[in-house]
Amino acid sequence: MTNNETLLSIGDVARFLNIPTHTIRYWEKEFRDFLSPSRTVGHQRRYTDDDVRKIRDIMSLLKNEGYSIAGARKILELKHKRPETPEARTTDVPEAMAQKIVEIIRAQFSVPQALEKTAVA
Repeated sequence: MTNNETLLSIGDVARFLNIPTHTIRYWEKEFRDFLSPSRTVGHQRRYTDDDVRKIRDIMSLLKNEGYSIAGARKILELKHKRPETPEARTTDVPEAMAQKIVEIIRAQFSVPQALEKTAVA
């Protein structure tokens, strides 16, 4: 976070993304390794542009792509896994293999289209 970066309250983010504040709080608990906004001295949440992008990613996985919380968490872990040591960098997964892993996880956690349509109807 830079000194010039605008910080948003949870209410501002909720209005901007058209989702309830309690949903954002819930996602913070479920995705704490991925989403943890800064706090003021009074413990109020303050969201950066990057935090808002992360919330959008979570929202897209859950609402648009139909993943469960567990499935979305696995996708985000794979997308944002960074090697911590030089040794770990030598064992990075090639991009094509990472994409295949994501596809397998999507297949495991996604709802079949037939069920999805009957649930909506």
